[in-house]
Amino acid sequence: MKKNLVFAAAAVLVSALSCGPVKYSSNDSFDVKGIDEFAFIEPVADILYYNEKNRPVYDMDLSDDAADLIETIVSSQRYPFSKPISMDYDGDDRDIRKWIQNFGGVSTNRLSRVRVPSSVSQAILASGHRYGVLIYSSGYIRSREAIRYEERQEAIGDIISIAIDAIANSTKKNKDEKTTSSSRPSDYNSQNKTPYDSKLYCVVIDAQEEEVAHYIHTVPFFEKDPLNSSVMETMLSRLLKEFM
Repeated sequence: MKKNLVFAAAAVLVSALSCGPVKYSSNDSFDVKGIDEFAFIEPVADILYYNEKNRPVYDMDLSDDAADLIETIVSSQRYPFSKPISMDYDGDDRDIRKWIQNFGGVSTNRLSRVRVPSSVSQAILASGHRYGVLIYSSGYIRSREAIRYEERQEAIGDIISIAIDAIANSTKKNKDEKTTSSSRPSDYNSQNKTPYDSKLYCVVIDAQEEEVAHYIHTVPFFEKDPLNSSVMETMLSRLLKEFM
């Protein structure tokens, strides 16, 4: 059992170091370069905003801005994609939005069982294409107030830790042991508490078969600003490089 865990951890580490994406194809012969043009369905983004209490809140405006940025960047590049197919994700196409959001947590070994909504397939076929591309982004933006709040909480924790260590050391009876403070220094800078995080997923849909034909997810999870155009352009180029 331990050996299996070690091998699994090693595989994850190698994947992360190589920056290779997680991929899935419905069959070995599927090749995105063999398709002249894909229907480009309006992207979806879910962005959380960490407020002054460092609590995540779903922000619709930031999410819409992130999705619009993806659409603008992709449309400006020479990808074999059609003009964006508009979707009413806040209205009639709300169920499609929920379906897309699931790709943030679906493992590749379950993708063969993912059923594509008929409305998605119909939208792709109506555009004159068999295959369609969906891009999903998830992430967060942490406010300065949230970071300061987190720093204050850690400072309080440090003070409590120092006090506990001092009490523990003062009760030691072994004279050979010197009373030293083993309190930890503030580890704010060493921990993974960046103000941004962004993840990207690409799903290719076979509208004729109503199945997921191809799936790409970049690894590792780059901690980048989901509303920074230059950053997102770089991330999208990595995500979609096999289409070029």
